[in-house]
Amino acid sequence: MRYRILKIFLISLIGIILIKLSLYAQGVSPLKKRIFIVSVPSDNFSNKPAALYHYYVKKVLESSKDYQFIEPELALENGNITPNKKICAEASTYYNAGKKQFENMDLDAAIQSMSKALSSYWKCPAYIGDGAEYLETLKMLGAIYIFNREEKMGKEMFRKALIFNPETTINKDLFPPNIIQIFEKVKLEISTMKKGSVNISTIPQGAEVFIDGKFVGISPLIKNDLFVGNHFISISKDGYINDGGRIDIKPDEEEVYQAQLIPTKRFAEFSQILSTIQTDVTLDPIGESIKSLAAITGADMIFANVVRRDGTEIIIDAYLLDIASKSRVYNSQRRFNYPFKEAESEIATFVLEFLAGKTVSKEIQPVAKVEQPLKPVKREIPECKMDADCKDSMVCSKEGKCIPAEKKEGKEFYKQWWFYTAVGSGLLLITCGAILLWPSGEEGGSEGTINFKF
Repeated sequence: MRYRILKIFLISLIGIILIKLSLYAQGVSPLKKRIFIVSVPSDNFSNKPAALYHYYVKKVLESSKDYQFIEPELALENGNITPNKKICAEASTYYNAGKKQFENMDLDAAIQSMSKALSSYWKCPAYIGDGAEYLETLKMLGAIYIFNREEKMGKEMFRKALIFNPETTINKDLFPPNIIQIFEKVKLEISTMKKGSVNISTIPQGAEVFIDGKFVGISPLIKNDLFVGNHFISISKDGYINDGGRIDIKPDEEEVYQAQLIPTKRFAEFSQILSTIQTDVTLDPIGESIKSLAAITGADMIFANVVRRDGTEIIIDAYLLDIASKSRVYNSQRRFNYPFKEAESEIATFVLEFLAGKTVSKEIQPVAKVEQPLKPVKREIPECKMDADCKDSMVCSKEGKCIPAEKKEGKEFYKQWWFYTAVGSGLLLITCGAILLWPSGEEGGSEGTINFKF
C-alpha cells in the first residue's frame, strides 16, 4: 500500500512543478513594475498644493500590491544609502537584539542593546519613520529599569515615549500590573503638561515635514500644541537628501527650526527634467525628459502629475507613461477642493482608480504651456501589415501588431512556455514510467521480507 501512495505523491508533485513552470514562463506571476512618481506645479501659486498632493500619492504607491515604488532619495543618490540611514538600520538591529534578550529575561544585556538603539535613533531623526521601534525601545527600557528597581529612570523613559506619542499604550499581556500602573500614572502627568510650538522653514520650500513620525504638512509651517520636551523633526523633498533634527519645546514659547536641504547626486539632471516635464507628458510617444527620468531612476513606468490651483480648487492632470513602449498608457483630470477636506481618502481613491484605468476623462483641458487640448488616451496596439506601418522604433509582429523592435525576436527558447511544457512532460513520462516499473515488493515472498543472495 505504501508504494502506491508514494507513486501517487510523486506523480502529483511532478504535475504541480510542471504547472508552475508553465505559468511562470507565460508571465502569469510577473514581477512588479517599478514606478516613479513626479508631481509638478503649473505655476508658483500651485507649489504647496502640488507638494501636498504628491505626498499622498507616494503614500498610496508605497503600499501598492501592483507596483514597486521607487524611493526618490535612493534613486537620485545612485542607489547609495546615506550615513544617517545606516545609523538607523544599526539602531533597528540593536532594538531587535534587545527585544530577544528581554523576552529571555537577560535584563542586563537587554539594557545595553536598547541603550545603543536609543543612542543611534537620536543620531538619525531624518530616517526614524513612524517611530514605532523608537517607542518600543523607550517602553521596554522603562520596564527593565523598573524591574531593576531604578524607578526614576524607568519613569523618564516612559515620559519620553509619551511626549513622542501621547496616545501610545503599554502591552498589558507582557508587563506586570505594577509597571502598567506606573506607566498610566506618567501618562496622566503628561496630559496636564504645558505646550509650546515650533516654526519650521526649509530652503527650498515645499518639503514634507514630519514631527515625531507623523506628517504635519508642507514647509513653511507652524506646529502648535506640542508637549514640552524633546521632539523629532524629519524633512523630505524629492531631489534632496532627507534632513532631520531634535528640538526642545519650552512652555508657551515658539521654537524655530530651519533646514538647508542638500541636493542629491542626480539633482541637476532631475531639476532639468522637472523644468520641461509639463510639456513632455503630453507627447505620445513620450518626450525626452521622460526617457531621461526613467534612465536615472530605473523606472518601468512614470506616474506624472501636473497640479494647478484654481481658487478654492486644485486641478490634477495625471499621466501614466510606459517606458518600454515609449507611449502614454492613459491620462485623466480630476478636481479637488482645496484645502483638502479628507485628502488621504479622496486622493487614494483617485490614484487607485486611475492606475486601474477606471477614471479616464472624456476630455482633458490643456495645462500651462500646452497649446492644444489633449484627448484621453487609452493606448491600443495598432494593427499593421509591415514595419513601415508602425511609427518610430516599433515593428510589425507576425500577429499584425506594432510592438517595440527589441520584442520582435521574442524570448530565448528556454524562456518560452512550450519549452517548459515539453521538458516537464518528458520528466513526467520518465518518472511515471520508472515508478510504474518499480518493483513494489508485493509480488512473491513474504511481505516485508528481502532475500539476499551471495
